[in-house]
Amino acid sequence: MTTQIAIRLGDSELAALDAEVAEGRAANRSEAVRRGIARLQRDQRYRAEEVALIELARRGEPVYPDLDGLLVLPHRPLD
Repeated sequence: MTTQIAIRLGDSELAALDAEVAEGRAANRSEAVRRGIARLQRDQRYRAEEVALIELARRGEPVYPDLDGLLVLPHRPLD
C-alpha cells in the first residue's frame, strides 16, 4: 500500500532533488525522495544493530559466536 503525502521544500532542498534527477541517480523527484527515505531506514537499522553489539560487548558476550575460532589456524610446533 502507498500513501500520498504533501510536503513543503525549500529552494535548496528542491535543487538537491532536481540534481539527483539531472545526474541520473533518480528517475524523478519522487524516486529521489524514496531513495533518501531508504537511506534513512538503513541508517536506523545500523544504529539499532550498533546498540545491540555494544550491549553484547559490554556484557562480555561474543558478538559473532558463529565466527569464534575462524582465524585460529593450526601451527606446526617450533623446533
